[in-house]
Amino acid sequence: MARPSSIARLPQELADLCHRLIREGKTIHEITDKLNELDADVSKSAVGRYVKSAREQMTRYREAQEVAGRWVSELGENSKGDVATLCQQMLTGIAYQTLDQVAQQQLEATAPDGKPAKPVKAMDLMLFAKALESLESSSKRSIERREKIERAVLERQAKVAEKTARENGLSDDQWEAIRKQFLGIRDDAGAGA
Repeated sequence: MARPSSIARLPQELADLCHRLIREGKTIHEITDKLNELDADVSKSAVGRYVKSAREQMTRYREAQEVAGRWVSELGENSKGDVATLCQQMLTGIAYQTLDQVAQQQLEATAPDGKPAKPVKAMDLMLFAKALESLESSSKRSIERREKIERAVLERQAKVAEKTARENGLSDDQWEAIRKQFLGIRDDAGAGA
């Protein structure tokens, strides 16, 4: 197993400086030189690996921000969109991405003494599983609620349409054909449609 990065073991102030320099787009040589000026004793290769990883994380973050921005824009244009469903989908995606990151960290991580890092705690896994279960349950309830609302709207529309049809002299057979063809409702619509 690989040792923890010398950058990851830096004091917090130096780690913060390193992160700031990465965000500012400084080169690996500039970052290494600045850290070594402050007695960090880091190699260019260690800084290079750390910078690569940090930039990949920033890229993923920017992509997530762009996706969220597009969804917010879409919801602004289409206010009838189901925000709850969107949030559930986003949270599910975040949950699985987090699981992937934890697994990757476990594969790469070692303790400072060179021994393998401690595994993820059972309690953390249980809480994660519970969160996923709650997301799934919430999604199911949201779908059921939406279907119930759509059924109620359809039934209300059918009643208004029937009244209008009757007022305009439509026969029972003609009305029944309309109900079946266009509204998808049988006579016993309220009984379990």
